[in-house]
Amino acid sequence: MRHVNRLAHWTAGLVSGLAVLSVVAYAGLVAAGFRPVAVYSGSMVPRIGVGSLAVDRPEAASAVRVGDVITFSDPYVPGRLVTHRVIQIVLKKDGTSAYRTKGDANPAPDPWVIRLPSSVGRYQFDVPYVGYALVYAQTREIRIAFILLAAGCVLFSLLRRIWHDPTPSPAELV
Repeated sequence: MRHVNRLAHWTAGLVSGLAVLSVVAYAGLVAAGFRPVAVYSGSMVPRIGVGSLAVDRPEAASAVRVGDVITFSDPYVPGRLVTHRVIQIVLKKDGTSAYRTKGDANPAPDPWVIRLPSSVGRYQFDVPYVGYALVYAQTREIRIAFILLAAGCVLFSLLRRIWHDPTPSPAELV
């Protein structure tokens, strides 16, 4: 029983520590001006894997060059972000720039030529598999599971204190 308690305490400490470290790292990235984005598709493989957390830094759209990997709003699906490489900059007659993009793993360029807002996310680095955690943490089922897990841990702790026998056993006295 003692080994189970030690293992439970060690595991709880490890999981808690990792959770706190993850939150602090995420907050540190945001505070440093980075913007983490979960990658849903394999269009940028092998540069950025599926489930990775792509970390972007805001940059002026006028500074974007051919070859840069940028994150922008999908022109067809509102609220969805796309991280692709700029393959061509098209100068319009009115003096503005439009950008043609393509995923590295895609055989053809994207079907759009987009105008970027004044600021766009420029890819800096990625963290493999962490994007899965970010995506799943936003689902209702996972939030409910975390709440139930926390409530269960509190309940277990309270019941253990109630039922714990404060008198030492003969083996503990020796």
